[in-house]
Amino acid sequence: METRDPETDDLAEEAPPGWVLRTPTRWREIWPVPVMAVLLAAVEVLGGIGFGGVFALVVGLTAAALTTAGAVALFVTSWRAYDEQTVEASWRGHVTHVVVAVTTGGVVALATLLVGLPFGMLFGLVALPLTLTSARAVPRFDHLAVMWAFGVVGAICATLAVIGLTVDDVSRVQRPAWIAGGVFALFSAVIVVHQFRAAARAPLR
Repeated sequence: METRDPETDDLAEEAPPGWVLRTPTRWREIWPVPVMAVLLAAVEVLGGIGFGGVFALVVGLTAAALTTAGAVALFVTSWRAYDEQTVEASWRGHVTHVVVAVTTGGVVALATLLVGLPFGMLFGLVALPLTLTSARAVPRFDHLAVMWAFGVVGAICATLAVIGLTVDDVSRVQRPAWIAGGVFALFSAVIVVHQFRAAARAPLR
């Protein structure tokens, strides 16, 4: 569909996609998200310590390591996009942001579920598809990233649900949370199908 300038009736220049408009143009736009990711990593470590037990500590430290790696990747790609100011650099930054976002959401969801706190499933993974629906145009990569995130987390949730139902050594705190994760596994299957169909209709960029 053609868009015309209402004043000149000439074809109007198409607006750049949102991921281009989000390219940092000032230094202070680079560091806030990476810093928040580092703070989240600190919370994950404190949560692992506060929850008690070796298992919770290992889960917290692993989640923090993955989140910190994401923070570093965000900073590097954002700085390069700011420095280069090219479409390709902006796209690399966008891809990194999407990958880090879905990975962080999955890590937090699984970490909290593993230690017996299923409310963490609501973080990121439930809200992420809603953010895609509010965008003017969502690249195919975004839909595929969400699809894979839900697929992986859903598969792990289904595995934990089976373990919770069949293994006697699971603690009384973890068992109900792991079984409840089976509900999220079903929800994930629906999201995977929806995002796959959306990806087929979405623009490449």
